[in-house]
Amino acid sequence: MKYTAVCEFELLSKSREDAIAELLALFSIGEKSRELLAMALDIREQVGATVVHKDIALPHCRSILIDKLTIAVGRSAAGIPWPEKKVYTVVLFISPVKHNGPEEHIEFLGHIASCIRDSGDKIAKVSHKDELLNLLGLQLEEQGE
Repeated sequence: MKYTAVCEFELLSKSREDAIAELLALFSIGEKSRELLAMALDIREQVGATVVHKDIALPHCRSILIDKLTIAVGRSAAGIPWPEKKVYTVVLFISPVKHNGPEEHIEFLGHIASCIRDSGDKIAKVSHKDELLNLLGLQLEEQGE
């Protein structure tokens, strides 16, 4: 399966909370939904930071506020404290709460973990959005999807 994602290759955020908000702003959802998702993701991160590779964070949750697997990828040249250790790539995803939601969530976790295992060091050093998405096994989501 080919996954689609929105991407902000030059995140401006200086904190985990701001990075999550910046990535959520890329989704075509209402402001209240973004606020609720930001709270859910923040709670998930407080339980345990999702740094999955030395430079990559993977914030994620499941929610009734979205209808399909929703993915955003961001890069920060300066790095973002997550919470103490800096990360440079953030792959944020939200799975819908529906009958096949848990399987879809686990499948994507497996997919992204495999990509990071195989290309984690390359992902940390990419210089272009297309290269980043390719290494993560993602394609850029077309506007209006």
